[in-house]
Amino acid sequence: MHFSLLIPAIIALLLVFDRVLRIYARRKIADIFENVPPFNVRTESAYPDALVISISASDGVKLTGSVHMPSGGSVQGLVIFFPELNGNHWMARRYCEALLADGFAILAFDFRNQGDSDQVSSYQPIHWITDFEMNDVSGVMEFIESDPHLNTLPLLAFGVSRGGVAALVAAGRYPRIRGVIADSAFGTMPMIHHYVNRFAHYVIPSFLYQMLPEWHVRMTLRQGIQYSEKRRHCRYVHLESEAFGLASTPVLLISGDKDSYVIEPIARQLQSTCGSHAELWTVSGAKHNMARDVATADYDRRITEHFRRSLDLAIEKMPETATSDPLDRSAARSPFVQPA
Repeated sequence: MHFSLLIPAIIALLLVFDRVLRIYARRKIADIFENVPPFNVRTESAYPDALVISISASDGVKLTGSVHMPSGGSVQGLVIFFPELNGNHWMARRYCEALLADGFAILAFDFRNQGDSDQVSSYQPIHWITDFEMNDVSGVMEFIESDPHLNTLPLLAFGVSRGGVAALVAAGRYPRIRGVIADSAFGTMPMIHHYVNRFAHYVIPSFLYQMLPEWHVRMTLRQGIQYSEKRRHCRYVHLESEAFGLASTPVLLISGDKDSYVIEPIARQLQSTCGSHAELWTVSGAKHNMARDVATADYDRRITEHFRRSLDLAIEKMPETATSDPLDRSAARSPFVQPA
């Protein structure tokens, strides 16, 4: 072969090899991406003092939820609770009891295909948020806006694990949400990058993986995610693409230093993604979703202080020319609690 043709031939072979490797790798990456870790989820039983509600998601799926009202007079705000994968709406009380005692109302709901909400046979949820879960969130927001007893209350979001990601995305999309707490949440790309690094030897030889440049790895990861979307007939929602909406929203991230899923670098990357208003509290000795079990008193104090501070900041940002206060916490009454 003439020397002038050798270089183009080598380049062509490398491109073909790269193409074949990508096709092979994206399927393996999708398998890793869709593999649900063995979360130890403890659901809760019904609370007789709560009102069970029915919500229609934006695509018509029926969701079940509950509203929990504080026993006192005025309501500080309405906390939307987003449960973790395979959790249920009754779990809100486990995490939010201190908020309820402090005068916050709680609205919790079951995402589709979990708890008491509709089961959609064509969709199997996993630990990544998709457009289907965000359709559920859209329905919850419409439900709140349509209820005259709830739509006057300032809104806050509280989520756990996958629900924490949904809470952050919701706050980015809906400016009415004044503050967020996300317990054991994670960003899509940092999380999948961590797991692919950990299990890359199942995909390609370790020496070859270590030779790949970072841009190549990231591009192949995205192709693997896109392949997963096609075979699961859904679209994944990436917080990294929507975090601009959180630029001025107070965010409290809670993580455990014994969390084997959301390790510290992933938690810190999430803090960076959420912006300068995000605070990360790392709980010593806590595993995934177990921070409140380990540090109950500190947990309850921090979440109530964070939401009170979030509402105070929202009031401070109101223009002086406003004729009414949409964050007035004393005027709103609810049919869910008897007048004092």
